[in-house]
Amino acid sequence: MKICLIGAGSFVFGPSVLYDAIIEHQIDGLHLALVDPRLEMAEIMVGLGQQMAISAGINVTLTAHSEWRDALNGTDFVICCAAVELQRRFAMDVDLIHQHYPEHLITEFGGIQGISYSLRQIAMIRNLAKDMRVLCPDAWLLTSANPLPRVCQAARELGVRTAGFCSNSMGGYHLIGRMLQNWEEDYPWPRASERYDAIMAGINHFTFALQLIDKSCNTDVLKDFISIAQQQNAFEPRTAELVKLTGCWPSNGDAHMRDFLIPNSDSTPLELTSHGTVSEREAQFAALKAAANGSGPWKPLLTHRAWEKPVDFAVAMKIGKKVKFNSLNLVNDGQLPDLPNGIFVETPATVDIDGPNPLHLQLPESVAQMSLLQAKINDIIVHASLTDNFSLLDEALDLDLTVTDKQAGRRALQACLSVHDDLLK
Repeated sequence: MKICLIGAGSFVFGPSVLYDAIIEHQIDGLHLALVDPRLEMAEIMVGLGQQMAISAGINVTLTAHSEWRDALNGTDFVICCAAVELQRRFAMDVDLIHQHYPEHLITEFGGIQGISYSLRQIAMIRNLAKDMRVLCPDAWLLTSANPLPRVCQAARELGVRTAGFCSNSMGGYHLIGRMLQNWEEDYPWPRASERYDAIMAGINHFTFALQLIDKSCNTDVLKDFISIAQQQNAFEPRTAELVKLTGCWPSNGDAHMRDFLIPNSDSTPLELTSHGTVSEREAQFAALKAAANGSGPWKPLLTHRAWEKPVDFAVAMKIGKKVKFNSLNLVNDGQLPDLPNGIFVETPATVDIDGPNPLHLQLPESVAQMSLLQAKINDIIVHASLTDNFSLLDEALDLDLTVTDKQAGRRALQACLSVHDDLLK
């Protein structure tokens, strides 16, 4: 098996993919091609992977690349967690939005920054998809790059088989265990996820728990969970509103649901686009470098592993081990009949040698109506990018609930498009 990891220099995602492939699954004979524009980071991750392979006692080939074109040939799975100049470009957006539309709520998916971010990411995916079609036309793109449903839809419409990975909704298992059993535990919430099966569906970052199955008695206890959480005021303000409106639970929480709702006094802006302060990241870099050359331990680097598990998908398809995902982003082919086919939706799914098999579910009408709006916005943004017809974005702004002043929004978006022109061409 050959896996190409784009964005290998990610302090969390890079080591997590190495661990999952080398230590957890012990894929003997694996070729991992590690790609990062900072070649030094890719080389450090190669050293880290070599140390893990020594510990596992398996044969793994690791190569470092600064260009994905040098790594894609013969690849079975391309894992992408990359964002071009994420922090710098986010800061540019924030500055321009503050100039042209100062009262606008800054979020990751919603509003002006969400559209600007999407266009930059889709531009990157357009280039990647073009090269994949030539160098590894049968490969799957396994991406955690945000804004996830837009990136995934663009890649698939460009002819690349695509699955998206996000486990934000999985964080809800902490609250499930605390409310129903008084359990306080950290990721991966072993007791809560073993005892309960939260059936979540919708559009990434805008998913709702439709059922909560207590596996000890095969009973849906979602209503009991909601009642207990309401009695203890355990829901965040916007989450509580949506629970009352839908009868379902948006387990992503306010930090993600705010991207799709009309802002109010409970809405707080997105402050950072990456984990850790400058000093924390410097310390992590030093620890990575030491682990890579064998002068320091590598296990502490996995204290906070990425929740996303694209390697599990690869293992299931290539080796035949059946894997269940609590949430997987796939093109809608009827698994959510209330939403349009062709967009990307998030549902539970299993994956085996025949590929992914999503669970088919019916959304409550209230959830379906809100999700339809987000699906339409996503579709417009994708096609605006793929056709280079940015005039289509006017309709996305008109539909976006977070843009309360449409004229100011247009001015801010135009400024963002102009400053990022070098990436959008």
